[in-house]
Amino acid sequence: MATSLTPLQNEELFSFPAPEDQLNQTEVAALFGRSVQTIINWKKKGKIPYFEIGRFPVFSKKQLTQVASRNQHLIKI
Repeated sequence: MATSLTPLQNEELFSFPAPEDQLNQTEVAALFGRSVQTIINWKKKGKIPYFEIGRFPVFSKKQLTQVASRNQHLIKI
């Protein structure tokens, strides 16, 4: 059974992160304990949410934390 997002969750999912919430690919790799190439691959496959400023990806730490809490296999211990 698919779950739908509540309006607040949907708004949070698509709102651009505040400066203090923004991470770059290297920071995301460190957060997940993975390589930068893995983060690039996940981004291309749609496994993690991101935004782009020009050609640079920007990630929301808050959104990534939510994704990680639902997908524990993404985190390398």
